[in-house]
Amino acid sequence: MSNERKTDATKGAGTRRIKGGSLPPPAPGKQGSTVAWLGLGAMGRPMARRLVDAGYDLRVFNRTPGRDKDLVKAGALSARTPYDAVNGASFVFTMVADAHALLSLMSGKRGVLAGLAATPSKRRPVVVDMSTIGREAAVEVSEMAREAGVHFVDAPVSGSVGPAARGELVALVGGGVRVVERVRPLLGHLCRALVHAGGPGQGQALKVVLNGLGAHHLVALASMLALGERVGLARDVVLDAVTSGAFATPSYVSKRAKILAHDYTPDFSLALTLKDCRLATDLARRAGVALPVLSAIEREVDTGVRAGLGHLDLYALEKMYR
Repeated sequence: MSNERKTDATKGAGTRRIKGGSLPPPAPGKQGSTVAWLGLGAMGRPMARRLVDAGYDLRVFNRTPGRDKDLVKAGALSARTPYDAVNGASFVFTMVADAHALLSLMSGKRGVLAGLAATPSKRRPVVVDMSTIGREAAVEVSEMAREAGVHFVDAPVSGSVGPAARGELVALVGGGVRVVERVRPLLGHLCRALVHAGGPGQGQALKVVLNGLGAHHLVALASMLALGERVGLARDVVLDAVTSGAFATPSYVSKRAKILAHDYTPDFSLALTLKDCRLATDLARRAGVALPVLSAIEREVDTGVRAGLGHLDLYALEKMYR
């Protein structure tokens, strides 16, 4: 990435921000306002379903075939390529695994930017990326979009599959004020709150910081649970103390039943947690901030993935400490 783009990313912290907080009750979808959704994984599929149910004309695309069947039954249209999905759309949402996946969707003759450029309109379309890709990648994609005459908003979310299905995510948003206001009504169907962090890339910066904190929580609970059981404390006793005491957090509380049952079916996998840890340590390195504990946490998560736990829920990390 060029030095100019790095400078732009830094400037994003000083841009004017809109007021965040809770989103108002969402209005019904606008018929004729075509929306494209690309990425139908564990999070993307329930989020896209909420827009279909809200009445939006939705086109969907996923690299792995077959994941759109329930959405098509609900009224969405299935597209064969990103180009076909976004052609003529006013808004494009992406929810993919990482920066590489997003860049592959955006670029090329059959990609998102080509599809949006093929049908010029009086008002620029908006691409809203809700993945977790890191600040540098978001700034790069924002520049690609600008050169193509398209607005870009990075809006990664805090929350997992359950909140996604209920529309209770929190959007961490980077982008220009007017563009963010344009997408606010649609985000209202997906999220209970919006935090506008600044210009392009700053939503990703905030998400990476938040995930860094979450990684500390993960290793703290997994390691202390293992220690508590080793010294003879019952599993439910430790979890009761954690989820009702001074250190209780929503992430601990929501995981209590699954952890108690040793159920590690993934809501969010340890492999994806490792990706997020790497984004956090990379952000710290670029910012010139020494965070040795964060680096140690990345190594712990990496060890868990190498031990074969990557496909399981992130709290399967406790297996490593047994």
